[in-house]
Amino acid sequence: MKIGATETQHAAICRPVAAQLRWSMGLASLAQLLKLSIWLVMIQVVYLAAHNSGFPFGWLLLLLGQTIVYYTLKIKAHDQSHYAAFQLEKLLRQRLSRKISELPLGKVRSIGSGALTKVLLDDVRELHVFVADAPPLKAEAYTTPIFVLVALLVLDWRLGLMVFGFALLVMLLLRVLFSRGKLFRRQYGEALASINSAIIEYVQGMSTIRTFDAGNSSYGRFKTALNRFNAVMVSWLKQVGFATRLARSLFTPMPMMMFLIVIGVYLHSLALLSLFSLFAFLILAAGLIETMHPYMGLFHLLEKSRAAIERINELENMSSLPISPNPQKPSRYDIEFEKVSFSYTAQDQAVLKQLNLKIPEQSFTAIIGASGSGKTTLINLLLRFWDVSSGSIKLGGIDIRQINPQDLMTQCSVVFQDNFLFSCSIAENISYGLDNVEAQAIIEAAKKAHIHDFIMSLPQQYQTPVGERGQLLSGGQKQRLTIARAFLQNRPILILDEPTAFSDAKNEANLVQVFNELMRNKTVIMIAHRLSSITSADQILYMEQGRIIAQGNHHDLLQSASAYRTLWQEYQQARAWSLPAQSSSATISSATENL
Repeated sequence: MKIGATETQHAAICRPVAAQLRWSMGLASLAQLLKLSIWLVMIQVVYLAAHNSGFPFGWLLLLLGQTIVYYTLKIKAHDQSHYAAFQLEKLLRQRLSRKISELPLGKVRSIGSGALTKVLLDDVRELHVFVADAPPLKAEAYTTPIFVLVALLVLDWRLGLMVFGFALLVMLLLRVLFSRGKLFRRQYGEALASINSAIIEYVQGMSTIRTFDAGNSSYGRFKTALNRFNAVMVSWLKQVGFATRLARSLFTPMPMMMFLIVIGVYLHSLALLSLFSLFAFLILAAGLIETMHPYMGLFHLLEKSRAAIERINELENMSSLPISPNPQKPSRYDIEFEKVSFSYTAQDQAVLKQLNLKIPEQSFTAIIGASGSGKTTLINLLLRFWDVSSGSIKLGGIDIRQINPQDLMTQCSVVFQDNFLFSCSIAENISYGLDNVEAQAIIEAAKKAHIHDFIMSLPQQYQTPVGERGQLLSGGQKQRLTIARAFLQNRPILILDEPTAFSDAKNEANLVQVFNELMRNKTVIMIAHRLSSITSADQILYMEQGRIIAQGNHHDLLQSASAYRTLWQEYQQARAWSLPAQSSSATISSATENL
């Protein structure tokens, strides 16, 4: 069963609450010693009754007192282990959350929300169950058999040795049985993580699901994950089912009682053992087998929690984002990419290839290109969501790997296309990441983002909850709250990812004015699809397959870059396109006739 190796793993992860667990085991061991004394007193009461020694009032009073103290110690032992379990659960979740925050963000995304939820919630909870229940079980599984065997050896060394040999044989048999029925720990964890991911996808994508496939495809993925989990569990049960049933059969008083009755009657027939001694032996031996049941429970707790510990350790052993031992702080905010190449894994094709780029301080740089050209990757590398595979990125002449990640992020405000809001109030979302922000500053930021009037129309105004992921607001409203957050932060570098994505034609001009105000005196990088919003950029980068194929301002690119000129012409044609009225009428007429 390799319990020793497993317990080493558990001892390491339970070290923060080791003192409480030792105290719990000590109380539980005292309780088990007292339990043995209760059995002995019960045997003494029967002995006195058999010899007509009168009513054993004193012994019965002692028995009552022992029983009260026994249950008090047992409850206290369980209390201590449960307190330790809650404390460890808190510490582990804090530790794991901190570790996730130290990982490269790209790595976090690749792991997936389902797998991380499995570790943070399910695995930590599994470990909580072990810590809460294992110490008393361990005391009962190890100390009670020792106490009972000592008592049996004192009572009659011959029968004591026979009981010890029988118990040892059963233990060895169980070891063989359980070693043949190992849990598929990794398959179990992966299957459960798939279920978590499918549930999260199913719930978060409900609007898309209902619109396009009524849940058939997404539910199909969820059903596949459930079927896989079911297959893993059925396979495990087939392997351990026989061992578990046999173990439960062996760990009952009946086999031991039959063994002792045969041997005891034989010894009694030879006048080597009194009838009362045989009775005492049967009582203690039955208790011995009964107290070995916790050993089975302890094994299952160890095995299940070991799987959780392996996943927790796997997450904690992941390489954090490297931090320089002597971090530097930039004094200016120009950006330079020097021969930057990047691929997500060593086997993947490079997403960026020997890219060179200079972005002057307080300039406006726009990045355009088809999907997959490397635009977002370039931004992610600047924010150190990933580190470059080769080359360097410098901020103010300092390699960003020499800047503390927290300091780097405090220099950058980001307005993403998919803006994430937390399930708290509007005011808390605007001031997120800042401490001791005055209400008036939040209001001023909202006014600059042109969202103040809308907020004041809400019943709770700035205290209005936005719902999970901001689901109670429209895409445009969420974006304006993110813009208000950027105004409030007022950081020297501003990164915009398609800032007019959720605006209609009527509001686009208004939003451009907002961004012009936000961009003032900042180093600005904008990923854009609407070319009309970047004609005033100091430089435009046209990317294709991880390379910059054209670079310059709008006027120069129209003159010198045929690829950009073609793209601009196609953009102009797309803006001028409209559905011909005659064609539209004919289509409607044809559809009506078909009806």
